[in-house]
Amino acid sequence: MKNKIFDFTLGIVILLFFYFISLGILSLVRIQFPPAILGLILLAVTLISGIVKEDWIKAPAEWLINNMAMFLLPFIAGLVAYQSMLIKNLIPILLVIFVTTTVIIVLTGLFIEYGTAFVRLHHRRKANHD
Repeated sequence: MKNKIFDFTLGIVILLFFYFISLGILSLVRIQFPPAILGLILLAVTLISGIVKEDWIKAPAEWLINNMAMFLLPFIAGLVAYQSMLIKNLIPILLVIFVTTTVIIVLTGLFIEYGTAFVRLHHRRKANHD
């Protein structure tokens, strides 16, 4: 039991470490970027490189995913509190949502299409060169 509590606490500390490191980095470079996203990028890099082991953060990550609805409650309360403002600006909000989503989907598709073509070309050149 003590071992599970220690593992869970260690995982939370690691996740918080990456969040606070990202806050520090963003305050030093003075750019507007969500610190949680930068923290996840840093965590992904350290997971891929093997610096952080998946087992270290598995328990708290699963707990956070399983309790995700609890973290949406403040968002829902905000929607209720600003309902009149949202209704007044509904058309611009929906326009931004649909336009940006469409642009992201198209750009992702193009990136994947050209990326896979580039990789295939690289493999062909390598096979012909050998």
